[in-house]
Amino acid sequence: MRILLIGADGQLGRALNAACAPAHEVVQAAYETPSVGHLLVDLGDPRTVLAALCEAKPDLVLLAGAFTHVDLCETQRERCRRVNVVGPETVGSWAAGQGARVVFYSTDLVFDGARECCSERDAIHPLNYYAQCKAEAERRLQELLPNGHLILRTAWLYGPDPARKNFALRLVQRLQAEEDVVIPSDQWGTPTYTEDLAQATLHLVERGASGLFHAVGPEYLDRCALARRICDRFGLHPRHLIPRSTQELGQAAPRPLRVRLDCGKLQATGCPPFRNLEDGLKALQAWHVSSRRGSR
Repeated sequence: MRILLIGADGQLGRALNAACAPAHEVVQAAYETPSVGHLLVDLGDPRTVLAALCEAKPDLVLLAGAFTHVDLCETQRERCRRVNVVGPETVGSWAAGQGARVVFYSTDLVFDGARECCSERDAIHPLNYYAQCKAEAERRLQELLPNGHLILRTAWLYGPDPARKNFALRLVQRLQAEEDVVIPSDQWGTPTYTEDLAQATLHLVERGASGLFHAVGPEYLDRCALARRICDRFGLHPRHLIPRSTQELGQAAPRPLRVRLDCGKLQATGCPPFRNLEDGLKALQAWHVSSRRGSR
């Protein structure tokens, strides 16, 4: 199978390439400054998207790229919509004409947190613009590719990332620099290790699955508890953690406080289980130590 991986330089993109490349031909594409051999794709610019699609001629497109800064999406709405709706729609339109399939990564934020646990059948109610755009992209891909779309809703991604943009690695970096870090004390979610999400993607793709699946890690906890677990694993003192309620933070984008996704549909396919937080942080710490040694 020939795969076009959009967002190859991101943390999820790297995990997807590692999972798929051994058995499939992967053409990697990235934004602005792609690595040598990667195609240039700006999801906000349909011309670059179509150019990459026409050059790669994929059987499958993995849409791992996105504009994910939730608060900036609230204030930069045009950019958010171009990248998170128009980009996937462009890919979906091309794929519909070529008989290709598309995998799209969505978010638990399409829910408002009113339900104790949310399945794929439950009605969505996004509270912020980022989630509204993700929900719109879901709908467009479902319309364009009734049998050729695979949508994975996920949450709180963490894993190896040279840019160190995820919550865990940013927290380690800031605490090692003796910075105070304000943490939302009332926001709950499910940390998800990127390599597990990548393996789940491969599992579903190779079985020809289509439709909507929830795909998150098994543990449900608040941000402060997660931060303390990170401190424990990385040997950092939690004295610089400053808990604050969401109301006190004054974030630009409204957020649901408690969203938990039901992954029963994914598990019923025989997908390998996602690792627990302890094992995920242990793997992340090993990568962190190895990457620091390699940079010396």
